[in-house]
Amino acid sequence: MLNDLEGKLVADKYRIQDLIREGESGDLYSAHHEVLDRPVTVKILPSALAIDERWVKGFIAEARSASAVSHPNVLNLTDFGTDAKGVSYAVFENAPEQTLRQLISAEAPFDEKRALDILRQIAAGVSAAHEKKVVHGALTPENVLVSADNDIDTVKVVGFGAYNKTVARGPAPQYLAPEQSTGFPVTDERSDVYALGVMFYEMLAGEVPFNGATAAQVAAKQNSEPPPPLSAFRDDLHPEVEPIILSAIAIDPDRRYQTVTAFAEDLEILSGRLGMPLQPASIEAAAAAAGGQKRNLWQTAFIGLAGISLLAAALVYLTSVRQTDATAQLQPEVGYLPVQPIGPATGAQEESLAKLPTMTEAEIMASSAAMMEQPPGTLPGGDGYNPWANGGAPPPGAPLQQYVPPGGQVYQIDPNNPSQFMPADGGVILVPVPVTNTNTAAKPQPSPKTPTANSAAPTGPEPKTTPKPLATPPPKVEKPAEKPAKGKPAEKPVKNGEDETSDVASS
Repeated sequence: MLNDLEGKLVADKYRIQDLIREGESGDLYSAHHEVLDRPVTVKILPSALAIDERWVKGFIAEARSASAVSHPNVLNLTDFGTDAKGVSYAVFENAPEQTLRQLISAEAPFDEKRALDILRQIAAGVSAAHEKKVVHGALTPENVLVSADNDIDTVKVVGFGAYNKTVARGPAPQYLAPEQSTGFPVTDERSDVYALGVMFYEMLAGEVPFNGATAAQVAAKQNSEPPPPLSAFRDDLHPEVEPIILSAIAIDPDRRYQTVTAFAEDLEILSGRLGMPLQPASIEAAAAAAGGQKRNLWQTAFIGLAGISLLAAALVYLTSVRQTDATAQLQPEVGYLPVQPIGPATGAQEESLAKLPTMTEAEIMASSAAMMEQPPGTLPGGDGYNPWANGGAPPPGAPLQQYVPPGGQVYQIDPNNPSQFMPADGGVILVPVPVTNTNTAAKPQPSPKTPTANSAAPTGPEPKTTPKPLATPPPKVEKPAEKPAKGKPAEKPVKNGEDETSDVASS
């Protein structure tokens, strides 16, 4: 690009000379205005990007945004457009030919006062752009131009308006705030605060707080480790320097300075404590504030008196007119149900226990002895309570009764073989006694098996059984006649009502 433009005219009046720096959306050259005969700085969109109309429109929009900012520490724009040859350009005032990057590489770490002076000028220019609603979004040492004259540094910031479009050569990731490196990047004034803090750290330490070749590596360090303390590099800094830097480069945007103006105010306070002169803009602001105090003295007094009067009237109204009754009760809501405990404590049980007479040790022993002398047949409790009487528990208040064992048949178990599950041969086991069926209408069921010798004979009437046939007949209603033996006549089946001695059919 340099070989193509060096010595040539752009827009028929700007002769290109030397390359100052390559930028994200254009290269910056020193040039000469042939008509006005004065030095200028020209920014040109590279030919590789100029073939895309979207890049041309973005370049012009960036120049239009930058033209809205005018400040001594901002490289002010004077002209922009596209010439007849298709070269998109933006013309600025004459700029220093040395970038802050070149200065850091040659002289860092800086003296504390020099670094603070350079940073104050950068912050002043960025703050003026923010007042015009223009956010830089890509602040790097390459976008800061510095000229030294009699050991006095003059700073010019360039590159405003380029953050809102994707560029081929994006800013160095070390100066991007964490919220700018996500999948959905966000850029606002606090992003510029972060970049200013990184540059301040780099000028004092000689390196950035979070270094990495890619944005992902830088973001990983930002989220996993704090920056190295400045005391690891030097010990001659003012104790308030590092807290200011840490507040500017906080990972959480809400914990940073919310505006560059607030950041610049702390820098001015630090400059005063180091014995440095105030910025001209700060002196003008202080003079304007002092003049405003003189001009608005009576106005301020009137506003204060009116505020006190309104406050007094409000207090009188609240204390006299709108009196409230402290004993008033809140009205219950319509349809609400009171909440009662499931088992409210009445204290009746505790009161009954408290009324019980106190027993001595001798009375307790006598009561125990009386319980042991209960007659045989009573329960161990000694109160004669019989849970089997009357088919269940006695009603409350019923007199105590003697123990009556349950009725029924009792079987004895051989003491030599007490197990009822594994009896010896000839032993006795308990067998459930079937209950006698009192329903005479029910038909008796046949016994499935003949009782064995080891089982006791059941009591009560034995049900009638039908003799088991020798062979299982087929499932028919009538029993078929048996086949007669060879040489003997067959017998007719006997029907109900017929004589059993009827004639036999001849063969």
